[in-house]
Formats: sequence, C-alpha cells, structure tokens
Amino acid sequence: MASDKSLFNSIFRNVGFLTAGRIGNALCSFIYISLAVRTLGLADFGLLILIHSLASAASMVSRMQSWQTLIHFGSEAFARKDIPLIKQVIGFSIRLDTLSAAIALSLGIVLVLIYGTLASWPQHIITLALLYAFCSPFMYTGWSNGILRLSGKFHVAPIIDFLCSTFQTSATFVGYKLHYTLGYFLLIWGLTRVIDYAGSVCFALSSIKMNIFKIYAHAFHNRKWKLPGMWDFTRNVTLNQTLGSVSGQIATLIIGGHLGPADAAIFRVSRQIADGIATPAQLLTPVLYPELIKMRDQNNWRGLKKLTFIMFSALLLLSSALIVLSFFSGGKIFSFMFHETIENSSLYISMMLVATACNLLLVPLDPLLTVMNRVRFLTLNRTVITVLYFPVLYIFTSQMGLYGACIATVLSSAGVLLSRFVGIWLFKNDLRHRG
Repeated sequence: MASDKSLFNSIFRNVGFLTAGRIGNALCSFIYISLAVRTLGLADFGLLILIHSLASAASMVSRMQSWQTLIHFGSEAFARKDIPLIKQVIGFSIRLDTLSAAIALSLGIVLVLIYGTLASWPQHIITLALLYAFCSPFMYTGWSNGILRLSGKFHVAPIIDFLCSTFQTSATFVGYKLHYTLGYFLLIWGLTRVIDYAGSVCFALSSIKMNIFKIYAHAFHNRKWKLPGMWDFTRNVTLNQTLGSVSGQIATLIIGGHLGPADAAIFRVSRQIADGIATPAQLLTPVLYPELIKMRDQNNWRGLKKLTFIMFSALLLLSSALIVLSFFSGGKIFSFMFHETIENSSLYISMMLVATACNLLLVPLDPLLTVMNRVRFLTLNRTVITVLYFPVLYIFTSQMGLYGACIATVLSSAGVLLSRFVGIWLFKNDLRHRG
C-alpha cells in the first residue's frame, strides 16, 4: 500500500512539473497567437500555420521514437548503474535521431515544393517555406528527452517551456508593435524550436556529465552496436506514434488546400485549444511509460494492471467534464484569440475535444500493450485507421466544410480507441497468466 502511494505521488508530482510548463506555454500561446492574427490578418496567419505544419509534418513523419527505445532497453541498466550499457543505448538513440533529422530536412523541402505548387503559392511564400524547412530537424528532442525521463528530471520541462514561451511571446509583441510581416513571424517560430532543442540537449548532457562531442563520438564510433529486438521495437513504436502525430498536420494541410488558409487556421486553433484544455492529462504519457517499464522489469504485473485501470477511470471522468466545459467556454476563448466572432466555434472546439478525449483514453492503454510486446498490433490498427481517415476527411470536408472535417476527426480518434479495447480483450489471457 505504501509503495502504491509512493508510486502515485511520484507520477502526479512529475505530471505537475510538466503541467506547470505547459500551462504557462498555453497562456502565452493565447497571447502570441492573438497578436500574430491581429498583425498579419487571418489569411497570412493561415499561411504561417500551413508553413509551420509542413515543417512539423516532415519532422513527425521522420521521427524515430528514440526516447521510448532508450527507456525500454535502458531502464534496467540505469537502475543497476551499468554505465557502459547505458552509453551504448544512448548512442543507438542518438544515431536514430541523426537519421531522423536528415530525413526531416529532405522531406520538408520536398513537401514545400509539392504543396506550394499545388496551392499556387507565390514564389516569395515558397522561398519563406523552404527556409523554414531548415527548422524541422530541431523539432524533435528524442534521445535528450529519454535521458531526462529516465533520470526522473521532469522539473526541467517547465524551465525549457518558460524560456521558449517568454521568447516567442516577447518577440511576437515586438512584431505586433512594429507591424512586421510574415517573414519575421516565421523567424520567431523557427528560433523558438531551436531554443527548445538546445535547452533539452544541454540539460540532458548535464545530467549524464558528458559534453556533446564525447557523446556523439561514442555514438558513431560504435555505430553497429544494437541489442536484439531494438530495431523491430523502434520501427513498430515509431510507425504507431508517427501516424497518430502526423495525422493532425496532414489534416490541416488538406483543409487548407481545399477550403483555404483561413479555415485551416480555424481548424488548427480549434484543435490547439482542445489539446490545451486537456494538457495535464496528456502529460501522463511520458510519466506513465517509465513507471510501467519499471513494473515490467520487476515482474509486478498485478500493480501494472491496477495502475492502468485507475488511470483509465480517472481520465474517463476528466474527459467528460472537459467536453462539457468546452461547450460553454470554447467560443469565448476563440473570440479572444482571433479578435472576432467565429460562427460555430464552440461546436468545433467541443468536437475536437471529443477527439482529444478519445486520444486521452489511449494514455494508459497504449503503454500497457507496448510493455506486453504487442506493438505490432498497435501499429497495424493505427495504419489502417489513418489510411481510411484521409479520404473520409477529404469527402466530409468537401460536403460539409469544417463541420465535416471535425466529424471525420472524431470518427478516426474513436476508431483508434475502439481498436485498443479489442486489443485488451484479445490479449487478456496474457495479463491473467502474468498477473
């Protein structure tokens, strides 16, 4: 009982650290998005969102989930202070991130050239988007985040979030006062990503007491090293996470290409507001996964099942309350950010929050199936649902506009959640035997 209490205290303390940073970031985002919209106008702000979405999509598609690989294969070695093995696992994760960065940059450039041509963007907009693509390698802090989570340094996250939010808000205010144009705001958005990346790397290196030259030299000196199953695990968990993350970016691009930048901005911000409202619950994922891995290593399957059930029940209650809250307050938040009244804004946000609620309920289920070595099942279901989502999104958007886009998004998220319930039912005997 005492150990369970200590575990829950640890989880909620770490979630508290992450939430503090995200709340500050969310408050700042209301300010800098509002200022950017007032300075650029809704159409140019929509271009800012689309250009950022292209770079983000390139980053998300190319991301190897190196932080999960690091925790999955390095947790036991970290607990017994096996430094040589830990260095090897970190080196493998660094090589994954380096490959991700190279693919992200190449893909970002290709996406800009294709999408810019299809959307009939002027040449100067395409040039700005190409320059912004060079930010995509800095949009993912995989191995450094893995080190911080493995070592329990969750208090670092709000520090980095504070630095990024302060810079972005201050610089946006300068642009607002001086009436700067799209290029300036793209520069600020890009520099914010670089600050976030640099902060994560610096704190991670300080926690393992190594400099960046030594850690990279070690990583590439032993570039052929890997543990059995490392590549299979990384490939499956990466595909599952990437499909979940990138679908929102691609959806924004589809809507922008079909309905225009202004509607793309409304859809994107609706999703951002829904995610912002649900932020504390979403932050359970990076905290919960290391704890489940520790329980697996200790063969504590009874505790693992209990933790999963409690978290799922709490998230179900929280999600219901958030959906009701968004219906009454979503429109007011939207009006503040856009400085104008958007028709059906509360409905859009409520629907996005239903989709977010479905994703929240995956928080305890995905890690549970992952530690049961059912990553391939997760990946297969996510792939099928995502492949179906994009044509449904296009058809619904064509027929019903933004309302149709929101319906398609809710159906996709609900489908993923249903597939996880099916997985738990199919593999329930595994849990019985282990528990």
